[in-house]
Amino acid sequence: MRAAIYARYSSDLQSEASIDDQIRLCRERVERDGMNVTQVFTDYAISGGTLSNRPGMLSLMDAANRGEFDVVIAEALDRISRDQEDIAAIYKRLNYVGIKISTISEGDVNELHIGLKGTMNALFLKDLAAKIKRGQRGRVEVGKIPGGNSYGYKVIRKLCDNGTVTKGDREIDDEQANIIRRIFDEFIAGHSARQIATHLNADEIPGPTGGLWNASSINGSRQRKNGILNNELYLGWIVYNRQRSVKDPETGKRKFRVNPESEWIRTEVPHLRIIDTDTWEHAQKIKARYSSRAGNKRQTKKRLLTGLVKCGECGGGMTIIRHNRYYCSAKRERGTCNSSIGIAAPEIENRVIAGLRSILIDNENLVETFATEFRAEFARLRKQRGANERHLQKELNKVNNAIKRCLTFITDSDEEPGLVRDELRNLETRKRDIDKAVAAIHEEQVIKVHPNTASLYRKKVGELENLLSDETARPQTMDIIRSLIDHIEVHASLERKTPEVKLVGALAQILAFSQSNGEGHRDLDSTFLMVAEEGLEPPTRGL
Repeated sequence: MRAAIYARYSSDLQSEASIDDQIRLCRERVERDGMNVTQVFTDYAISGGTLSNRPGMLSLMDAANRGEFDVVIAEALDRISRDQEDIAAIYKRLNYVGIKISTISEGDVNELHIGLKGTMNALFLKDLAAKIKRGQRGRVEVGKIPGGNSYGYKVIRKLCDNGTVTKGDREIDDEQANIIRRIFDEFIAGHSARQIATHLNADEIPGPTGGLWNASSINGSRQRKNGILNNELYLGWIVYNRQRSVKDPETGKRKFRVNPESEWIRTEVPHLRIIDTDTWEHAQKIKARYSSRAGNKRQTKKRLLTGLVKCGECGGGMTIIRHNRYYCSAKRERGTCNSSIGIAAPEIENRVIAGLRSILIDNENLVETFATEFRAEFARLRKQRGANERHLQKELNKVNNAIKRCLTFITDSDEEPGLVRDELRNLETRKRDIDKAVAAIHEEQVIKVHPNTASLYRKKVGELENLLSDETARPQTMDIIRSLIDHIEVHASLERKTPEVKLVGALAQILAFSQSNGEGHRDLDSTFLMVAEEGLEPPTRGL
């Protein structure tokens, strides 16, 4: 039988060597049962609580669908997954394609194992989380930090009598503490968080992560109580259990939710105080006053082009602020960009959609032109591959003849063959390189354009045109179109009130290719200009 081995370790519980140990045990099991190992799949430092973020397991499932092995071997069922839903789904899908699961701990896995072990593994995760939280709570009670380090402090490690190293001890970093005091002083003096971040970046002071300062690093979140101005540790208090994390069952990503303030645990640590009480209370009063202003409330509505709009000057993201307009976030949050160009969200959306309509709908011959140019380019590449293969084959024949001559000299001559042996080694190395190059040419995937592509395209574009005309379907439309857009750049133009909007990405490259008139193998611009009220302006040919 063909066996695939799967191994996984969690960064929280095991070391990287665990993978090698698991694979060694599984190989011994495979050899003992007379099977052959065809593939080994691994997930390093990944939790078994979700399937969506495990590339090794996802690759295993794809290979199973292709019928590349007959059985999956793992050390234990919890290595495959600890989540009840995921382990049942994996077992169901593998069983559907006729592939068994067998583990060293449980043997051949059946429905009983899935039910019982899946429940036990899920309970293990819950119990583990409770134990970790209990340990953190105990650490807080004695004045130790339960989590990561905050800006302004150094981590202190001390060796205990039993050989272990202490955790949670901190001391004030004097240099960073002075920066924290400066931030509070400037804030009380009337400077906004954005202005303070600009001043710190201008003075080339590294931020908490070693990069640039952001206004969000200073302001933080009022609900989650993070950020420089909200961190009560600077006042000499450890505040624990402010929030809890839950995993999104769809994405596997953690989401944070704020706990009721009655559940927060507070412990006083006077030796870690950086800010005095009067300064702290003054800053909090200012924050409370500004928090009621409408302009300081975060935008919650997600626009159609969220995350795609970039500043044409610095390349940073553009975010929506006052009057529903996009502005450069690097200028606003860090003060590191000089661009003052803004554009209304509805205007840029209308321009992009108008341009896409012009690209996809008004240009009826687009796909036919693209298909023609693609076939010509593919024929050129195929001809080039053929020429390369003939050249390699000719060189391979010469190398083989030279190897034969060397072998003849070594076997038939009475002279010392030392130099000839060195030449023979070089020839054999070159032969292996040529064989690999020829094999690589043969392994190249052959891509063809379907003869009915143009008609299929017109049918799909007809459906897309209906979506573009329907305001309620715009989000669905943009989800489709996002896959073809890398980003959208906003540049200054001669008319200040009408900035240039450029579409950058795969769709633009396809269009440039279709208009290259037989020059598809050259480097092509991947940018198209979305002109106000006109839609599409093709790039200058040859640029």
